[in-house]
Amino acid sequence: MKIKIFGHPPRRRIYLVAPKNPDAFWSMQATVDAVGARALMPNAALATLVALTPAEAGVEYVYCDENLAPVQLDLPCDLVALTGYTLHAPRLRQLSAHFRSRGIPVALGGAFATLDPDAARPLADHFFRGEAELTWPRFLRDLPQGRALAAYEQREPVSMADSPPPDWSLVRGRDYVYFTVQASRGCPNRCAFCDAVRLVGRRHRAKEIDQVLQEIDNARLAGATTVFFSEDNFFANRAYTQQLLQRIVEYNCRLARPLSFSCQASVAIADDDDLLRLLADARMSVIFLGVESVRQTCLEEIDKGHLFRPNLAERIRAISRHGILPFTGLIVGFDHDDAQTFPEIEQFLASTSTPLASISVLNAPEHTVLHERLKQAGRISEGFKGFWHASTNIVPSSMSLDVLLIRHRALFSALYEPARFEERAVGWLRGVRYHSPLYRKKKLTLQKLASALPVFRHYLLAAPPPVRALFFRLLRRAWHIDPRLVRKAITIMTQYCHYYSFVHDPAWQEAVR
Repeated sequence: MKIKIFGHPPRRRIYLVAPKNPDAFWSMQATVDAVGARALMPNAALATLVALTPAEAGVEYVYCDENLAPVQLDLPCDLVALTGYTLHAPRLRQLSAHFRSRGIPVALGGAFATLDPDAARPLADHFFRGEAELTWPRFLRDLPQGRALAAYEQREPVSMADSPPPDWSLVRGRDYVYFTVQASRGCPNRCAFCDAVRLVGRRHRAKEIDQVLQEIDNARLAGATTVFFSEDNFFANRAYTQQLLQRIVEYNCRLARPLSFSCQASVAIADDDDLLRLLADARMSVIFLGVESVRQTCLEEIDKGHLFRPNLAERIRAISRHGILPFTGLIVGFDHDDAQTFPEIEQFLASTSTPLASISVLNAPEHTVLHERLKQAGRISEGFKGFWHASTNIVPSSMSLDVLLIRHRALFSALYEPARFEERAVGWLRGVRYHSPLYRKKKLTLQKLASALPVFRHYLLAAPPPVRALFFRLLRRAWHIDPRLVRKAITIMTQYCHYYSFVHDPAWQEAVR
């Protein structure tokens, strides 16, 4: 148990708890196992609360990530601080009820509290809605004075200058697949199904690039080898992103063991070859692309029709040519979807040699434009199971719900059938044309060799036989194409482990029946 103390002697012990991810899809346990870690990523929100704590606060923090270890339900403490997304709501209710039954007050904030305050507020003695950069220090000043409020609300977006680098002193880097860095907040898009704007606002706000580099280096010093930029669109401000990438290139070139990066973005990044080359030089290995649909009519349903481009396939190929893995996000269940949608998606991914795709069912979160529109039409289901990735709260119009879910499940299973996946993966490897020349002098070190041992141990001893065979086949084929592609083949397989495990998980099969 790690402890961090602010002020001597500490007057209060605060138990920081990150709840366990609730199901096979969100836990990504197979990916975790495949790289020899114990959990996907540390909780940046709680690490930021630690960083926001005044030096004289008189607080002793104890941190628990329930994805790593059980919550100490009998831990002596003066306050429990909880955070989580809407998918964590059931677990947050359980934890809150337990600690409050012991007479320990609960502070609750984060996405669930902000997006669904009516459901979240009754769980907390001290309720936090909105960004916490100003309210958490205020709470810690109020607490010893006996005037802590029942609710703190940040209505306006805070300045990013007020958001310090997360304090990672309570976590161990080797426990996690990657660390997150948030360079900016705010999204100008008006997607009808998305509620992220209620969390981060529409106006793009960015941290100073020097601070972002400091956060990246802090993650490295904590043990990270991969950093994920957590903002919804890493390219919301192209000029800012270019400057940041240039600095990352300079930073990485100074390291004996350069970091790799991943992010989320629009496919519009593919329109600039110079930018793609810069991304590759910065060692951006994976980009999650919110494609949503290959049909313009479907995009128009969610107010994204203006983003449709007929050259989508070529854009995907352009990203791939630079050795950047396009992780494609697609959705089914639009009113303009039909029986042909599912083979269309499979054909699109095959024709672009896109190994990895996340196929979701369209949902309408509360308070979004889509939810209001469908509620007025009487098309919001009251019997929704809450399994967001593979079910829906929308009453479909183009096919029955059962047919939609059966076709979705069949498509997902087909995409991650080993032979079909291998064909796409090998096609992607053959399509890589650009290898950054900046890291050729980096030597193979004992540290690098040691970091690879858990990967091979997993595939030799723990992976299902079809996955084990595919892993070694893909590595062999990557070596024959170009030895520089072996690392990329391992990256592809790490993600494949998760999706293979997910589509074979009995809980998923049961949830979509």
